[in-house]
Amino acid sequence: MNAIESPEGQELQNLGSEAWDNPAYSGPPSPHGPLRICTISRAVPPQAQPQPTKPEDRPQEKAHRTLVSTCCLQIRRGIRGLWGTALTENTAENRELYVKTTLRELLVYIVFLVDICLLTYGMTSSSAYYYTKVMSELFLHTPSDTRVSFQAISSMADFWDFAQGPLLDSLYWTKWYNNQSLGRGSHSFIYYENLLLGVPRLRQLRVRNDSCVVHEDFREDIVSCYDVYSPDKEEQLPFGPLNGTAWTYHSQAELGGSSHWGQLTSYSGGGYYLDLPGSRQGSAEALRDLQESLWLDRGTRVVFIDFSVYNANVNLFCVLRLVVEFPATGGAIPSWQIRTVKLIRYVSNWDFFIVGCEIIFCIFIFYYVVEEILELHVHRLRYLSSIWNILDLVVILLSIVAVGFHIFRTLEVNRLMGKLLQQPNTYADFEFLAFWQTQYNNMNAVNLFFAWIKNMFLAIINDTYSEVKEELAGQKDELQISDFLKQGYNKTLLMLRLRKKQVSDVQKVLQGGEQKIQFEDFTNTLRELGHKEHEITELAATFTKFDQDGNHVLDEKEQKQMQQDLEEERVALNAEIENLGWSIVRSSPGKLGPEAPGAGDWVSGGEFYTLASRVLQLESVLEGVLAQVDAVGSKLSMLERKGQLAPSPGMGEQAFGNTCSQPQL
Repeated sequence: MNAIESPEGQELQNLGSEAWDNPAYSGPPSPHGPLRICTISRAVPPQAQPQPTKPEDRPQEKAHRTLVSTCCLQIRRGIRGLWGTALTENTAENRELYVKTTLRELLVYIVFLVDICLLTYGMTSSSAYYYTKVMSELFLHTPSDTRVSFQAISSMADFWDFAQGPLLDSLYWTKWYNNQSLGRGSHSFIYYENLLLGVPRLRQLRVRNDSCVVHEDFREDIVSCYDVYSPDKEEQLPFGPLNGTAWTYHSQAELGGSSHWGQLTSYSGGGYYLDLPGSRQGSAEALRDLQESLWLDRGTRVVFIDFSVYNANVNLFCVLRLVVEFPATGGAIPSWQIRTVKLIRYVSNWDFFIVGCEIIFCIFIFYYVVEEILELHVHRLRYLSSIWNILDLVVILLSIVAVGFHIFRTLEVNRLMGKLLQQPNTYADFEFLAFWQTQYNNMNAVNLFFAWIKNMFLAIINDTYSEVKEELAGQKDELQISDFLKQGYNKTLLMLRLRKKQVSDVQKVLQGGEQKIQFEDFTNTLRELGHKEHEITELAATFTKFDQDGNHVLDEKEQKQMQQDLEEERVALNAEIENLGWSIVRSSPGKLGPEAPGAGDWVSGGEFYTLASRVLQLESVLEGVLAQVDAVGSKLSMLERKGQLAPSPGMGEQAFGNTCSQPQL
């Protein structure tokens, strides 16, 4: 039998190219029947059949894939362990994971707060206040020979008195108080401790003569007009002797300056300037030349005096700017800026400890940036719906800006100090750095506030939650009938005992042994026994009852009748007090209920007590509901003020109506 005529061949022919014989079987056909082993599959062209893989390659590939998958799994676990938060993990059904994640976030944030506090407060110094105070008193309050201090300048003449007197005396300290030389070369050490960096600079800004228009009625008398200062009216042409920078205009870019907000307006960083010489005598001669050549005139609108000092004892720079504005109305308005900053950061051992804190801070910033990216990836734009998430982003952005400015400030200080060391007789412009260092300190303070205001609000919420929880735990779920019965029992017992005491006191009055008792004596005796007026009035009615002849006097017969009646009432009260406890026991809560028997229109004891307890319970519930409604109204008002909730008319009334309609009798 050939291959096609055999059963196996017929099967292959019927299946076509979609079948192939099991290659594992290579022997002759079974003599007892058709081939038992056959595998059905799609045929593969001979040229496309895969080549058998070497046995030694398969274990290596499998081991490689296993290693890669294991590494990826470990990386994912590490990321989830480091950056897993309550917003990225599914903690709704896993309380243990929720607790672990929350505690880890709290601990990491506490360490971050400690680090940022060290950075913010660690680079500040209490000496900065005293440094500023000393410089202020020296340059602002020291008077001239004509008793003019900087704060008292009111004219151009006062300015020249101050500049040639207190200013020069305060800037140049080269001798001790006994006129001996300081022995420190030509450098000036203000108060013997503060090195004057470079030389001071005087700079003025002017306006043009044609900056305003004189009315035609006054043009014969007024030939020039100088308007208030503005950049478009600024004078830029040379004036005066034309023999130096003091008489030639220089732009803000040429001077490397910055604008300044004065008392009247904002001034540019350009102008006409003069760098004073390094000695007091040379500076005095330069100022005298400026005064004699009318450096200040009607066109002058502002004069700046800029200089910087450094104190190595406390490692602080003090950058001073004295400003005198000359308004178009005439006169002079003095103002000043004194910025005490720490520009050289790393000197002492504490400073190097702060370096370590700064490195840790950078690590924290990287950590929180990755965390925010993961949370944004999970929640998309819904992440920005929470004010706390936005607060986190603000803290991170401010921190990144702080790191960038810190690097810039360090490089710029090194550049300025290198330039100053090479040219010690030039003006040292630390105004720009001092300004941005102050803004940097302010930004750090705001950043620290935002960082702290997040453990603060959580602490308030947790404290409020604990108080409410404790208050709710102290309240009973419902008013017990036993409490109601106890209250009723106490009230009834008190009333009976009061009545018994009244009866006893009246009996005491009757037992006085007098044959006749006057009404006035009766009431006075009761008043002496401690009875109040309304009680006396009530007992006086009993007196009147037995005063049959109406003469306000009880004779022996009337007293005897009253005594007998009071004794009967006293016995009845004793019996009622004694039986009161037994009636309460017989009407215990266990025997009360809606199944208690009743007859006709009368209400049974069980129904009465059930109804009474529900009324009292309803009063308690309504009080709680009203308190809750007030709390909700306050919350909604606060959210509306913050803009987090759109106002809804009638919300409070609707909420109150819906809430109060729930309790039912």
